[in-house]
Amino acid sequence: MMQIWCTAMGILTLLMVAIVDTKIYGRCNLAMKLEKAGLNGFQGYSIGDWLCVAHYESGFDTSFVDHNPDGSSEYGLFQLNSAWWCDNGVTPTQNLCHMECRDLLNRHILDDIMCVKQVVSSRNGMNAWNSWARHCRDHDLSEWLKGCNMHAKPDIESMTS
Repeated sequence: MMQIWCTAMGILTLLMVAIVDTKIYGRCNLAMKLEKAGLNGFQGYSIGDWLCVAHYESGFDTSFVDHNPDGSSEYGLFQLNSAWWCDNGVTPTQNLCHMECRDLLNRHILDDIMCVKQVVSSRNGMNAWNSWARHCRDHDLSEWLKGCNMHAKPDIESMTS
């Protein structure tokens, strides 16, 4: 009986740690983190582009996981796919970011950012995210930074060219 109780408490503790380590970011808080990590202007995309993608992909929720009909899953703020970008231990993967998918599900987003830099540096750029093509491309993204006290501004030149 004691062994069952200890096992149950161990599992509960692990679940609580996993839950506590996740975060749903506020828009401006996330914008500042993305800017600090060097995403503003990276490959020609603004913080507005990144916020728009994160909003439509995960609602700024680091713990969000979506399962696809092909058996792959998408993880974290930017919904990085297990067939291409990370290893979930289940799906055959290219693992182009050399990381475990579960590492995309916590509040520590520097590894997410390093991976999305690889994604956007690929030939598809931001078109790798269908949500960007549908909701963000060719839209005024300045709204994503309204009310945020930061230096990042939308890249007007890329919006008008």
